[in-house]
Amino acid sequence: MSTDADFNHAFRVETTALFSVGLAFIALRLRFISGSSIHKLGILRLQLDDWVMTQAILWYTLLYVSCNEIIFGGGSNFMSQEDIDNLTPTTQKERVAGSKWVLVSESSMVLTIWSCKICMLVIYRRLTQGLKQAKLVNAVEIYVLVGFVAVEIAYFTSCRPFWGYWSVPAIHEQCWSYYNYAIVEGCFNVSADICLLLVGLPLLFRAKVPLQQKLILLGIFGMGIFVITAAILCKIYGLYAPLISYEYLNWFYREASVSVYVTNLPVIYSLLRDIFPAMARWGYITNRSSASRSNGGSRRDINGGKEYPLKSFNRLGSTMDDEDGRGPTQSQEHIIATPVRNSALEIHKEVTFTVQNESEDGEDLEAARGASADGLSHAWVESGVAFVR
Repeated sequence: MSTDADFNHAFRVETTALFSVGLAFIALRLRFISGSSIHKLGILRLQLDDWVMTQAILWYTLLYVSCNEIIFGGGSNFMSQEDIDNLTPTTQKERVAGSKWVLVSESSMVLTIWSCKICMLVIYRRLTQGLKQAKLVNAVEIYVLVGFVAVEIAYFTSCRPFWGYWSVPAIHEQCWSYYNYAIVEGCFNVSADICLLLVGLPLLFRAKVPLQQKLILLGIFGMGIFVITAAILCKIYGLYAPLISYEYLNWFYREASVSVYVTNLPVIYSLLRDIFPAMARWGYITNRSSASRSNGGSRRDINGGKEYPLKSFNRLGSTMDDEDGRGPTQSQEHIIATPVRNSALEIHKEVTFTVQNESEDGEDLEAARGASADGLSHAWVESGVAFVR
């Protein structure tokens, strides 16, 4: 099955644009890391998702090259009866080479999108550390691993002998259609993406963040729906007889590219928040009372309706004057510890401290402690679901 010049030109323009944006996102991610983690901790201390995304550059680039070689290299053993009738030694040689590129494209596609899945799972593992959702992440990790093994088995066994993948004309239908392999890959790929959304979106909905910032993050995660749609359309144009055409390659590359975007955009968003601090405060209400409280003002206890003075408070502990004039007392442990940036992703907690007068009765004190503990267990993000590098 051949393509016309207009399709070829449009395909090259689109894939080049998608590839350029994908590489730019990965480069921004790695440049962000090179300005922080690598210099401070050494390159060997990079996080797992950074290493996975670094090696994904190879597969993503190989996917771009192979897809364009298929279109501009004379085609493959994906042929109509007319193509078979008009086959010559020259076109046969070109199609053999194109068929090998198809094989490379399928392999690089799997390695690209599964690399993106691993990156997202690593991020989810950090977000759910200590939460009950961690068990769901473990289950999805196992499913993704099983899916990858199943896809690789289908890849090497669907067409036998293996050289049949580049036979022209194809010695078997499976050697040009990849039908059995495509079914296995599509089922595990789409279902794994759905699982990733089902784990990630509830975490985002429950996050205590302003609507403006939540909408941005929902937009990023919502791109996962496009990835699923592209994967389905790719299989439709590659397997459904009335629609079989090289159009499947368009959706093939769109799926891979948007997967790369979704994986890197959370980090890019964090980079923009660092460059433009106003983005980090977007949607949060600031007022004079918050400033006065941080400078020795007073805070009203919501339980008793009373106000207590707040004394000096530093990042390594809390210090306040005793009522009996015995001087300052130092807390036994750090209230807010200075974070050590030994990870590419940090999840900060928003903690509310209630300062209670010693003269208060024990019942009120216990209630205040309970409220503080409850706030600590539920607030787990700094400025929202922030991917802080």
